[in-house]
Amino acid sequence: MPSAHPPLPCHRLKERALWARGIIQALEPYGKTVRDLPADLHEYGSSDDLSLRHISQTDMNRLWYVAATLSGDECFGLRMGQNFTSSIMQLLTLTAQSSETAGATIQRIIRFIQVFSTQVQVYSVEEEHYLTAYFEPKGAAHPLQIEALVARCVHSWRYLVTGGLPLVVEVRLSGDSERRMDCERLLGTRVRLGSKRVSIRLNMAALQARLPTSDAFLLKRLEASLEDMLEDLPNVDFAEQVKQRIRVLLSEKDISEELVAQPFNVSPRHLRRKLSEACTTYEKLLDEVRMELAIKLIQENRLNLGRIAFELGFLDPSSFTRAFRRWTSMSPTAFREQTFAGHRQSPVLS
Repeated sequence: MPSAHPPLPCHRLKERALWARGIIQALEPYGKTVRDLPADLHEYGSSDDLSLRHISQTDMNRLWYVAATLSGDECFGLRMGQNFTSSIMQLLTLTAQSSETAGATIQRIIRFIQVFSTQVQVYSVEEEHYLTAYFEPKGAAHPLQIEALVARCVHSWRYLVTGGLPLVVEVRLSGDSERRMDCERLLGTRVRLGSKRVSIRLNMAALQARLPTSDAFLLKRLEASLEDMLEDLPNVDFAEQVKQRIRVLLSEKDISEELVAQPFNVSPRHLRRKLSEACTTYEKLLDEVRMELAIKLIQENRLNLGRIAFELGFLDPSSFTRAFRRWTSMSPTAFREQTFAGHRQSPVLS
């Protein structure tokens, strides 16, 4: 089963609450209900209109972790994605079907996929015979969330087959190869596991074929609606770029707000203003990066805790321990012992 990310407090990276409801509904065939979830997540199983509500990436990761544990299904994300739909996804599908060609459809899905899920960025790379769509997680999106999105796309793109040419050639996922046959049965195409980057490989010849469902009149109006939805989304991309700059400076052991602002050609004061617009601060981003790296370094088990504290820029191990307790409610030592004892329980759920 894809490993669960530790619950990270990326509160600005919010997902549509409809995804939470979709996960809860996907648990029903396993005999599980909303009552099996932590109490603070029960609200997402209600029948209320959730279209305007959002859930933090932290709680999304918790929900995926619990769902994977309750179902015991290593393909839970793929199954959920195949069956999950919403009015937003139906709008995207209708836009796809109204496009001129299958290739134009894929590019529109790539452009507008964030109105369906904010947890991923999709980009494409062209080769001689193939176009590969890469699914890059934002923040610390759970691996099952990415698999669900891939399954949803594969399911939708099946209907774009024209002239007898299969559009989807191969899907590349992370994880071990033991579940390959189950993945292939679910997705209906060749699957390669153990990949560093999740992607869908598409047939270039099929992308050039015109779609019999194309509708320029409808497409123009659908695109306008999707553009409006994109504009309403919070701009978190700048914050993620700043986080990447912080990672680089931390690795070089030379970090300050001035150095972080430098490649963006802004003053530290302007940097703070732009981050405020993304609902965060420099201090919060530095804290997030340190936490992510701390968990990663402990899980890699190559450095002792004192060296990890030094690598992350803490003045002494005790400062690192206090910060780690704030992040996970555990000491670094207890977290390391739990990790390598094979415990599956998340610190936030304990």
